Amino acid sequence: MRKAITYSCMAILFVLPALALAHGHGHVMGTILTVHPDHLDVKTKDGKAVSVPLAKSTRYFRGNARATASELKAGSRVVVHLAADGSAAEIRLPSAAAARPRK
Repeated sequence: MRKAITYSCMAILFVLPALALAHGHGHVMGTILTVHPDHLDVKTKDGKAVSVPLAKSTRYFRGNARATASELKAGSRVVVHLAADGSAAEIRLPSAAAARPRK
């Protein structure tokens, strides 16, 4: 019985850090200030300007649909999921329906 508890505790200690790292390396949420070929400047909710490097492997989405880098426009809301090196792993723009102004 003692061995079973010991092995269970050890398994939990090894699995929990892996699960925490699987979620990603942070994110940046805010409004696009400027778009450059190699990076994106985002103004966060607290008013800070953050420069996020873009990579060839960066994936773009509008809602749940695939998008392209050409859809990034100043003034658009954005969520950037970061890779381990701090570059953009994934950029999410609001869906077309959510981006339309309400009447």
